[in-house]
Amino acid sequence: MTAATGPSRVELSIPATVEWLALARTTGAAVAARLSFNYDEITDLRLAIDELCLTLVEGAPATRLEISFEAVGDVLEVEGRAVGVGLGTPVALQNGQAGADIVLSSDLSARILDALVDEHGADEAGDTRRAWLRKQRSTEHA
Repeated sequence: MTAATGPSRVELSIPATVEWLALARTTGAAVAARLSFNYDEITDLRLAIDELCLTLVEGAPATRLEISFEAVGDVLEVEGRAVGVGLGTPVALQNGQAGADIVLSSDLSARILDALVDEHGADEAGDTRRAWLRKQRSTEHA
C-alpha cells in the first residue's frame, strides 16, 4: 500500500478550548491514515496531537487554535498556533531539553512527546504561541 497522492496540507481552525481538541485528534488521524501510517503510529499521533494542543491552551488565554497537518514524504508535520496569547518572558523546551522559547505545560508533556514522535518543540512570538511535532511513517507495514 502506498501513501495517497493529492494535497499535502490540511488546515484546521478551532476555538482554543479543551472541548474542541477531539476534532484536532480526529483530523490528524485521518491525515495519517491517508498517508498509510499504521494503526500504532496513528494511535501515537492522536495522543501526541492531544498533548501538543493541551500545551497550547493550558495556562494562557487564547482565542483560536490554528493547526496544520502537512505531509513531507513519509513524515507528517503538525504545527499548532494559539493566537491571542500574550504571554510573558519566554523560556524553552525542545525535545525535552531547555533552550528554545517556551516551557511545555510540564516535563511530563515533553516526556510523552519524546516517546510518541520523532521531533517536537514549542516557541512564542508576540501574541502567538506555537508548538510542532514530526512523525515519520514506518516503512514496515503488515
